[in-house]
Amino acid sequence: MGALLIITQWITWASVLAFIGIITGVCGSNVCTSRGASTCKQCLAVHPSCAWCFQEDFGHGSAGSSRCDLKANLIAAGCAPTGLESPASKLQVLEDRPLSRKAAGATKDVTQIQPQKLHITLRPDDVKRFRVKVRQVEDYPVDLYYLMDLSFSMNDDLFHLRSLGKLLAEAMNRTTSNLRMGFGAFVDKPLSPYMYISPEAAVKNPCSIINTTCLPQFGYKHVLSLTGEVWRFTEEVRKQMVSRNRDSPEGGFDAIVQVAACKAHMALDGRMAGIVRPNDGRCHLNARNMYSMSTTMDYPSLALINDKMSENNINLVFAVTQSVVSLYQNYSELIPGTTVGMLSKDSSNVIQLILQAYAKIRSKVELEVLGVPEELSLSFNATCLNGQVIPGLKSCSGLKIGDTVSPSSRDAWM
Repeated sequence: MGALLIITQWITWASVLAFIGIITGVCGSNVCTSRGASTCKQCLAVHPSCAWCFQEDFGHGSAGSSRCDLKANLIAAGCAPTGLESPASKLQVLEDRPLSRKAAGATKDVTQIQPQKLHITLRPDDVKRFRVKVRQVEDYPVDLYYLMDLSFSMNDDLFHLRSLGKLLAEAMNRTTSNLRMGFGAFVDKPLSPYMYISPEAAVKNPCSIINTTCLPQFGYKHVLSLTGEVWRFTEEVRKQMVSRNRDSPEGGFDAIVQVAACKAHMALDGRMAGIVRPNDGRCHLNARNMYSMSTTMDYPSLALINDKMSENNINLVFAVTQSVVSLYQNYSELIPGTTVGMLSKDSSNVIQLILQAYAKIRSKVELEVLGVPEELSLSFNATCLNGQVIPGLKSCSGLKIGDTVSPSSRDAWM
């Protein structure tokens, strides 16, 4: 198949946008006197324009007067302004640091979204609008975890990949001076029907059938944690040997979840081997950094992978061979933030694919709203580079480093 690359840019959008997602609502009409509201709470829930008169003598001697009405009507009917209850929705900016131009110092000190925190008090059916600015900061830190298919089909490719670390670091350093690289490998679940079990020698050396030597089949192994020491990445790749399996090497999905959880089979395909326990999305690496639940837990669903990528702010890059490009393009449509590139027969173009994928990731900004309760709603307008306001859009593409765009909230209602 090829390689699965996980590029992480540590942008704090998730937590900020989860906060913004709390501030939403739904529009209504002026029906203050038509709902028969008999309490202040009921009245204020009818519409944002409704007010409640709590003045004790209001309506005495005047049949048909409603304590729930438009503020102007209540005053005209004799309610003193001091006797009105009509709280207004409020928006308060709590954090509003200016956008950074360059990533300098600790990642937490880099500001790519403004404002950072809002507090909004909304009445039911009320609407608040606010603007959010986002900038692609120069020299932003990048974590790249290279997840490699070590099935036998990658034997020839491994030679080219042994020089990957140095060349990739040199290429990425043109974009960022803060690059960390990690490495892991996968094949597939080490049990039948995915692995060779006959003759018996094939279990320990699945290549014995073809008169050569290779590693016993494994699901996923974590080899190198993220590090700025590129030479260590190169060193670990040079140590690797391929394995051999019967099924297509699709253990990459297991591996992806483990990479995310431990800072292409679809779900249920594991039942071919009698595995019925669903993937729980948790970290299951043993003392040898091997995935310990490969034979007892099913492959993860695309929905679970999507959740783990979003939860950990990870962008997936599938670098795959021509025979499976269309399959992984279909996967990418179901996993936002994913790009697909076609590997050459010897993987000699892998660096070019990574750079193209990274450029694509950096050229787009999309706001994601997390943790929004069902009764709340949020919609967007986007003001991209040409200054045109595009209703309903929350992303901007074609950006360069340093560009600032504004996918702003159009309607926030409750």
